[in-house]
Amino acid sequence: MVTTILSLLVLASIAGLEAAKPETSRENLRSLLTDHFTTPRHHVTNPDGLVAAENFIFDTFKGYNMQVAKQYFSLQNNGETYIGVNVIGLWPGRQFMSGRDKPIVLVADYESPYEMSGVEDNGSGLAALLETARLITSQPCLQDYTVGFVATDFSANNERDLQITPCDTLACGARAFVTDILVPFMNSSDIGTKDIQFIVLDSLLNFNNTPGAQVIPNEDAFKTVPGLVDSANAIQADSYRGNFLAVVSRDYDSSLAAAFNSKFDEAGSPQFKRRDLTLPFTSITDELKQDPLWQLYSGLTDVDIKAFYEVIPEVKALFLTDTVIFRGREKEWDSLTVDDSMTITDERLDFLKKTTDALTRMVEDLTGHKETCNKDPMSEFPAEPGFQMTGTLGENFQAKDNVTLTVHTVKPHGVVNVTLASPGSWSLNMIGTYDPLEDMQHLYLPEPFNVEGAPGTISCRVLGRFHRHDSRLVMFVGRMRGYCTEKLSFFGGRPGGFDRAGFLTLSSIKEVASSSGPSLALPVVLSLLGGMAFSAALAAVAWFVYTKRLADASANSLPMKENQ
Repeated sequence: MVTTILSLLVLASIAGLEAAKPETSRENLRSLLTDHFTTPRHHVTNPDGLVAAENFIFDTFKGYNMQVAKQYFSLQNNGETYIGVNVIGLWPGRQFMSGRDKPIVLVADYESPYEMSGVEDNGSGLAALLETARLITSQPCLQDYTVGFVATDFSANNERDLQITPCDTLACGARAFVTDILVPFMNSSDIGTKDIQFIVLDSLLNFNNTPGAQVIPNEDAFKTVPGLVDSANAIQADSYRGNFLAVVSRDYDSSLAAAFNSKFDEAGSPQFKRRDLTLPFTSITDELKQDPLWQLYSGLTDVDIKAFYEVIPEVKALFLTDTVIFRGREKEWDSLTVDDSMTITDERLDFLKKTTDALTRMVEDLTGHKETCNKDPMSEFPAEPGFQMTGTLGENFQAKDNVTLTVHTVKPHGVVNVTLASPGSWSLNMIGTYDPLEDMQHLYLPEPFNVEGAPGTISCRVLGRFHRHDSRLVMFVGRMRGYCTEKLSFFGGRPGGFDRAGFLTLSSIKEVASSSGPSLALPVVLSLLGGMAFSAALAAVAWFVYTKRLADASANSLPMKENQ
């Protein structure tokens, strides 16, 4: 009877996992806007507010068990140096740091415009970013591909900012991320420009259904552009109401735009419309800037999206916005002060909610999220907190270090905290996700830049599979890749080979409960000795099978090199 009840409880738990479907919380969005993104966040007018937002975003990413980092960059203006900070959160998938990964990255700037409260611009984009992060990281099924979340600094671009900002190219935080993090990563990994996609979120709150609320910039010229004219006519036919989300893209980004549009349309609430604005160029070049319509194109891309279209146009990138200054609000944009915060109505929250729901569902689809796991990661994990495994880390099948892996916590949704160490030599606190479908463990550094201050430490990764021999012997066979510390750097290799990967073989024998019956000491000892002898053979066989199955997934995976 007890067994039956337990079985039913397990089935009910699994059914709950299968039924889990993420949905944005309107109250979460309200709380993010009112509690964290109401006050100004600006290098001049409120630097303390800017730092508070930076730390809140970092702590939120960390609380969601992401790999988190702050990217510091400097700007020069009139002999003075200004320091900017981008906040980066990564949620690795099964193919993390392999040539088969197809990451999708969401981007929102967190600096508010000069002397403005910043609820709309860009607290609303940040709210969508953080709520999507919460939903993606709370799912019990590990997705195939990595999801990135980036909050950028030095992006505000209104006229008052342009008079004082050290960022003379606009979107300086996004440019620093692209040039110093993204491009080096892609140059030294197997992930190509066609395998990574970006969505920029900027100002998503202002729903204004009043006739005449929407302005079409340079309307006559706007209507001469094939990718813009249909939306211009639709806006005009709808009495210039500001009741839509603008989806800005290029023809090159059509598949990404279609993926978002389908989820937005499926989300219901038809009073919240969308308008597609397709730009007639692939990259922003000096030649394009001489085009008579450049001012129009520039006005539609005066945010972080410009960094992608100009610096690395080969990646697909989408821009979602309520059009900001081209849509009326309670007070004229030019006369706004820090006290003029946009009113957060239920209608506006529902507008933001629909966008966030569509964004989350699109990310799930594009990253290979599975709605049904059929297994509970927490109960399937082969150990409990305090469990320890011992073994070796080597290269080319030759032992290099004796190592221990200690499990500290096992959380719902399969998040695991461990320490991997070689006593007296090195120690790494790592976090990762357990995949019950394949008995795989993924581990990475939770705060990579804090290890040695080197961006390359983002690449440090352990990936392996558990093997269970009867009820006592547990083995872990895996590999260590990337730059983990100066002493632990694994790069190089040949296509399909693992000659520059660290080879991990770990094992642990669980304690056997005492018995009042006939002595089991000798059989147990013999069994354990046999198990230990068996482990060496099993390790070799398991490693062969493991590398065979994962060769295509991880061969020659070379993210950020040590000297970058």
